[in-house]
Amino acid sequence: MDNRKTEIKEKCCIFSKNIDADFDYQENLQSYNDDILKIIRCSVNNFVVNSVFQNGVITVHGKTKIFITYISESSACLSCAEFEEDFDKNIPVDTDEQELFADVSVCNKYCNCRIINQRRVDIHNSFQLNVCAYAQTSAEMLDACDDVLIDKQTISYVSRVGSAYVKSDFEDETSVSDGTIKKIINVFASAICQEAKLIEDKMLVKTDLVFSILYTVDGEQEEIRRCEKSTQVSTIVDIPGIRENDIPMVKVKVGNLFYKIKADENNELTVIELMGDINLACIVYRQCSIDLADDCYSLKCDTENKISRIELNTDYELRKESSNETLRFEFESVSIKQILDLHVSLSDENTVEMGAFIYDSNGELQFIADKKKIEITNSSQIQAYITSFDFVIKSENSIEVRVVIAYVSLKYESRQFNILSDVELKGNSNFESPALVVYFADKNERLWDIAKTFKTSVELIKKENEITKDFCETKRVLLIPGV
Repeated sequence: MDNRKTEIKEKCCIFSKNIDADFDYQENLQSYNDDILKIIRCSVNNFVVNSVFQNGVITVHGKTKIFITYISESSACLSCAEFEEDFDKNIPVDTDEQELFADVSVCNKYCNCRIINQRRVDIHNSFQLNVCAYAQTSAEMLDACDDVLIDKQTISYVSRVGSAYVKSDFEDETSVSDGTIKKIINVFASAICQEAKLIEDKMLVKTDLVFSILYTVDGEQEEIRRCEKSTQVSTIVDIPGIRENDIPMVKVKVGNLFYKIKADENNELTVIELMGDINLACIVYRQCSIDLADDCYSLKCDTENKISRIELNTDYELRKESSNETLRFEFESVSIKQILDLHVSLSDENTVEMGAFIYDSNGELQFIADKKKIEITNSSQIQAYITSFDFVIKSENSIEVRVVIAYVSLKYESRQFNILSDVELKGNSNFESPALVVYFADKNERLWDIAKTFKTSVELIKKENEITKDFCETKRVLLIPGV
């Protein structure tokens, strides 16, 4: 007996968890920094550098960038300071697998700070690591066998082809024409995946970067000005096995960000240099179809079927849409007179975070921030970006922000399927197939089940009863021919 088999391989999620992480830092100002009188804003950006799986533990290595905008005690002028910390997080995984592929993303929750003294700041940083680990699974399926009829069901599904987590550097500059720059006090940065093109084994990702820069200029009074700069970063990502028509999902996050003031050709400080890197988490899926063997029988012999299981992502839906949201952010303890700069971002797929530098009714500079929950879509994978926004002061205590969110979502259901892995013939069957049987079939009853019961074939039943489908559409009488 010649049993011909097919091996089915799939990358399946075996571990998924959200891990809370909290860190405390005490940072000392550099010698060139002015003493702190009052902190206007403390901002923390956490991002993943890489992740390693070894001895049943996923170790996530990351960085934390800390930016502080403050008022100098000596000059009463605005100043800023930045710090960098590394973090490691060990995540045990209960598995016997020797090789895992982990997708790790960061959701910043909150940070707060307090002044210990004029040169030292205490900072608390809280964020969440979203971890999903995949392993290569395989199962053998009986494809064909002599003297055996095999039932096969066509299943459409999406298969995870591969993934990559890469870093891409950027460097650009912008110039201002409204005076000599004294200090840069803040930079808001946004990264948007504009395009992802696939060819064999490679992905080209085009990322739009937008910077909103607050700075002060020399003069009798310290004036705060704002400028914008946009640039595009192209990144080639190597992912073995991907093809042109596969489905790319890309999440882009700004990692390191550095900026400094430079002199122009007239030796005046009017040029702002921006440099750093972005982190791209790229996942590629493929739309597939397979005929799964799940049952068999022999017309001549009794059989013993052997069953195995395989997990597939079925009932999938791919959507590319945009959503318009109008959000009102209210601040009871602040009276807003003027907005100097405002930034919105998605801290996760369902949360819009807003931060703004404002002048209050007393003419003092403040930074305000808040978060709002939104409903985009409930999907297994989603790539979402805020593509544009505008805002208006609705009252002295509230700001209305209108955002446009573009997203690509892939929704699927992970299901376990029984598949026929092998069959053993047990000798000649004692069943004698009658020449013709009258059978009363139920609605939606499968012809396979009827044919197996009477040791005949589905094709003979279709031919005898002039049926084209594999099931009975209504209750009816069938003539079952013997073999």
